[in-house]
Order: sequence, then structure tokens, then C-alpha cells
Amino acid sequence: MKFTKKIAFASASLALTLATPAALLTQNAAFAKTTTVKQATKVKVTKKTTPFYHKDGSKFTKKKPYVYGSWKSTVAYKNTSYNVVKTVTIKGAKYYYIGNDAYLKASDVKVTATKTVKSSSTSSAKKASTSSSKTTSKKTSSSSSSKKTSSTSSSSSSKKTSSEKTVTEIQVTKKTTPFYHKDGSKFTKKSPYVYQGWKSTVAYKGTKYKVSKTITIKNKKYYYVGNSAYLKASAVKVIAAK
Repeated sequence: MKFTKKIAFASASLALTLATPAALLTQNAAFAKTTTVKQATKVKVTKKTTPFYHKDGSKFTKKKPYVYGSWKSTVAYKNTSYNVVKTVTIKGAKYYYIGNDAYLKASDVKVTATKTVKSSSTSSAKKASTSSSKTTSKKTSSSSSSKKTSSTSSSSSSKKTSSEKTVTEIQVTKKTTPFYHKDGSKFTKKSPYVYQGWKSTVAYKGTKYKVSKTITIKNKKYYYVGNSAYLKASAVKVIAAK
């Protein structure tokens, strides 16, 4: 009889041991769950002309037109392509931000290029966090202390990262400065930088550009200003950051 009880106890212990990894796998799977979303990266105007909009939904005017280099206009023209920085909703309608404070209405353009972005599922992460919290709450006080220290360290690291500023706008400080490709080569007269009807191999002093991102090319810092063009950091000054 005693032998039978020992076998039963051992079997129960083995079952509990085997169940633990399975539970952890389920928890980790939930935490690692991601969602895939497609984001527009390039659009083309489908109408004869379409207005440039401000972030509040108002249109650019003749007195205050959209300005890019020496080119000014209140509208974009059919078949013109634009790189998309981000997609936003203004007063219930979808718009594409193309830089230089200008937006195009989604209904006036067609998407010609997209990129796939993966992001962690918030609900799953919360679920996993809750499960983990329930399990670890049964641990010793020393374990809780360790977690508290780790959490504080993580919080400090997060605050440090969030305090770093991202450059959003620059202004050319030299008389002229070249437009560069992402490989560090300059635009040429045969293949100049083109923005609608305006063509050039250089940007001019005093001209402002919205910055999409900051990158390093051959150990030098550059700012991406859209339409496959970069400006060298040493030729401009930062006038806005967030």
C-alpha cells in the first residue's frame, strides 16, 4: 500500500514538472506575437491638380504657398511622385505627409510603394505580463527586491532614450551645398535632384528642409530630406528637433 502511494506521488510530481515548460512556451508565444502592417512610402498624384494641405486641413494659399527650394505652388500636378514620411488622419480623412509641412489627401493620389512593418501585439504582451506577474508573485522577498531593482534600471534607461532629440528641420548655411545619394555620391547635371519642375545638383544658402531621418554615410552624418536626397550635416544647421 505504501509502495502504491509513493508511485502515485512520483507520477503527480512528474506531471507538474512536465506542465511547467508547456506553460512557459504558451506565455512566451503570446508575448512574441506580432502584427504585420503595410505603410505607404510613395504616392503619385492622380488628379490634374491637387492642393497641398497644412496639418490642420487648411490649404496652402497664393500668399503663403508651398515652397521647396526656389519652386512655389499651391497645388501638386498629375503623375508627380512623392515620398511619404507618414500617414495621418485629419478631420476624419486620410492624408500623406510629404515633408516641408505639406500633406496630400489620400483620395487625390495612389500608393505606388509600401513597406511592411512588424510590431508586437500590445494585448498579448499585457497578457503575458499578467501571467508572469501572477507566477512571480509567489516567489521570495529577495526575488521581489531583485525585480524592483531591475525595473528601476529599465525605467532609467527608458527615460534616457526618450530624452534624446530627433532632428526635424535644417537650414543650409553654405552658399551652395551638394545633394547626395545614400551611397555618398553627389547628384550630377546629367542626373540632378528633381522636385516637380525644379532641378538642381545643389541646395542654396538659407533654404530650409524637413528631415525624415539622420544617417551615417562613410563616417559622416547626413540628413535625409526626401526624394532620395541627403544633405551633409556639416553644411547645414539644425533649427528644429523633437
